[in-house]
Amino acid sequence: MSDRSADERAATADPAAVSEMAPVSDVFEMPIAELARRMDAGTLTAEQLVAGHLARIEAFDRAGPSINAISRLHPDALREAARLDRERQRHGARSPLHGIPMVVKDNIDTTGLPTTAGCAALHDALPASDAPVVARLRAAGAIVLGKANMSELAASNGRFGYSSANGLTLNPYRLSRNASGSSSGTGAAVAAGFAVFGLGTDSFGSVRGPACVHALVGVRPTHGLLEAAGVLPLAQSFDAVGPLARSVDDAALVLAALVPQAGFDRTEERLAGRRLGIVMDFNGANDEIDALFSQACADLVAAGASIVPVALPVEARDLYARVLGDIARSEWAGQLDRYLAALPSSCPRDTAALLARIDALEGDAQGGDASMAGARIADASRRSPNPVTIAALRHALATRNEPPRRGLSAARAFGAGLAGLMQSSGCAALVFPTLACPASPRFDRNDPTYRCRVSNPLAAMHMASAAGFPEISVPMGWTEAGVPAGLSLLGRAGDDRLLLGIARDYEAATRHRRPPGLG
Repeated sequence: MSDRSADERAATADPAAVSEMAPVSDVFEMPIAELARRMDAGTLTAEQLVAGHLARIEAFDRAGPSINAISRLHPDALREAARLDRERQRHGARSPLHGIPMVVKDNIDTTGLPTTAGCAALHDALPASDAPVVARLRAAGAIVLGKANMSELAASNGRFGYSSANGLTLNPYRLSRNASGSSSGTGAAVAAGFAVFGLGTDSFGSVRGPACVHALVGVRPTHGLLEAAGVLPLAQSFDAVGPLARSVDDAALVLAALVPQAGFDRTEERLAGRRLGIVMDFNGANDEIDALFSQACADLVAAGASIVPVALPVEARDLYARVLGDIARSEWAGQLDRYLAALPSSCPRDTAALLARIDALEGDAQGGDASMAGARIADASRRSPNPVTIAALRHALATRNEPPRRGLSAARAFGAGLAGLMQSSGCAALVFPTLACPASPRFDRNDPTYRCRVSNPLAAMHMASAAGFPEISVPMGWTEAGVPAGLSLLGRAGDDRLLLGIARDYEAATRHRRPPGLG
């Protein structure tokens, strides 16, 4: 577990404020609208809310089960909460997010905190300004509690939620299973009540996967709806910012603040009367997930939808291997160079320099050198990076001038085929399990209860990535091991509001969300 700085320790919750809030027993599952109502009524303050979340982080993220979802706390969170409380009293709330605590994935620029992207070699990468998505949420009154841990450089490669900067994030529902990735810490933090909502990024499933395994709502918006400026890139042809929240309404309020002109807070689309395409192409990997999906289809019909089976193009099952992975390889180093070039002079300024610093830290770790300034940096220097991710980055750098075997046009052509399939079948959306199997075991520990008959249970999520289409994952139910499962709704470009409406009605009809048993 990473050591906390003096500033982080100074931000620890005031016990008096926590005790004032204690009677609100369900505050860590309360929807944004209700929290806002209580703050407007004066029965809750943002300072109490932030203090309570900081105390919960101390009890369950730092101690107790040590979920390790939060990489750094923002030293100004309590002061910002007090300032926003005074502003509310004098001028009213800026928006429903006024005074609401959030976490930000550690690859999204946030002033006052480094953007490490889970890489110890970026420990000093302090951004000059907030990413536009963070600035917009702060302007709406949201409070950044801290940065969330993530898979290193947003590339999990078998180590979901592990980073050399901060170690391994655990799944609060079953500590022996992974927290998915790469927005692992954001998912675990929101699920465990360390923040009301969070921002993640999704290139190939990195918001939807964590939503699935944490009983959350995760939205990958239409590609380009939210700008990815100020985000350390993986592959900008696929990178997208998206919210993780405990309800569809909460996710819609976050999106409304991020894209005010889109009307996400006025979504009137409904599930009843919609025709939905049921995708069975990814079934057969796990009996429990298949059974939960069958029940979800019945629930959709009971809620007023009609369903029709659809057959996907054969390439849907291995899009990453055929198309997406090689495009990402061709983009990674060049785009990372442009991001790193804007960092302070003390930081690696291109991919080659980043790899050189990673090598130097590894050499220090193997040689037992702990002389780096600061206990936190010294601790991080002894934590090895994901070797597969670093090897992939080296390969991307060495082959940066080689074009992909199949370019972005092939990925978008697949999307055009999906859109045609939905149109010809009269379907408003395609429906399938977000993950074909439950959350898999941690990379460092076995779980004999895990069952999966396919090598890539994430394959379904690659469809939206390839197409640039929106997708929402909502809770679908629970396995016998107590691990959540997720249902995905995929629509055509621009159908984000429609998906929110369908997901809201499914959520209301099923109510699968429940918190982990942390106490």
